[in-house]
Amino acid sequence: HFVHVILNRWTKMDFLIGIVGDGFVLVAADSAKARSVVLMKDNMDKMLKLSDKLVMLSSGPVGDTVAFGESIQKNLKLQSLRNGYDSSTWGAANFVRHQLATALRTRHAYQVNLLLAGWDEAGPQLYYLDYLASMNKVPFGAHGYGSFFVLSTLDRWYKPGMSLEAAMGVLQKCLAEVRKRFVSNLPEFKVRVVDATGVRDVPTPPL
Repeated sequence: HFVHVILNRWTKMDFLIGIVGDGFVLVAADSAKARSVVLMKDNMDKMLKLSDKLVMLSSGPVGDTVAFGESIQKNLKLQSLRNGYDSSTWGAANFVRHQLATALRTRHAYQVNLLLAGWDEAGPQLYYLDYLASMNKVPFGAHGYGSFFVLSTLDRWYKPGMSLEAAMGVLQKCLAEVRKRFVSNLPEFKVRVVDATGVRDVPTPPL
């Protein structure tokens, strides 16, 4: 139980956020990786590209996030080669949830919380998954202790069908709030957009 509590705390130190807009999903993650009171890295990329228009953000102990992320990435690539087409965002999200649920019933459960953002014929989609294998399609979502400070901001400023410029404005408010209120230092963030053209980096909004 003690180990489970400590791992869950490490999982919550990461900060992930996603916002669905008009034809895109805007995602961001902090780039710090810490263990206990020690900052190990300040340039960690917590996003993993699963296909041309699908990206997964993960938080948790680095061993679990890397092992689980690479397993999902390679299995989806194998499915793509076998079938001749990439999985839909909904299909990939259900596959990820199934893998988490299967591992949860063994001695090797993954302590990872995830956001899955993608674009396909059904449009932009964002899925919120946690280490207990629950899954929900959401218009916006956040993981980690930082989510405690931004969910009210998202509730207040999010509007369905937002433009990218408007979504960047909401993201700017959220990141500024995390920097101001969260006791842990999150110096840098990586920001990406997923849309019909694929996954691309965008500059972090000024804070």
